[in-house]
Amino acid sequence: MSVPEGRFYGFPIYDVAGFKIGKYHHREEEIDPDEFDREPNRMDKILLSDATEKYFPNAAGPTMRLATCMFTNSPDEHFILDSLSDHPQVVVGAGFSGHGFKFSSVIGEILADLAIDRGSEHPIEMFSLDRFD
Repeated sequence: MSVPEGRFYGFPIYDVAGFKIGKYHHREEEIDPDEFDREPNRMDKILLSDATEKYFPNAAGPTMRLATCMFTNSPDEHFILDSLSDHPQVVVGAGFSGHGFKFSSVIGEILADLAIDRGSEHPIEMFSLDRFD
């Protein structure tokens, strides 16, 4: 068994005898969301089944469900938290790269700070739009 290394993630599914497993940047694909084939295929199943067998052998069993998802990445894979320089009343929160939900409470606080106070006490310089200039 040869499992491609990478960043796998997973968590239990409550009330179900199983867990969710996925691979961050699954097959390193860049896709057009309008043309994305949303149906998982045999290679998707093999990649995740092999990883389950390698890293979670006691959990390796029949696949209960396969699903695809997509998310946006910023070019450097860090969040974008800023306001537009020409339109400071417009606040931008984007590029959460599949892991932004873990930070949703502080992201909400920062975006509210930017919208109301035009700044934040949080150290957000690394998330500014001008880093891409």
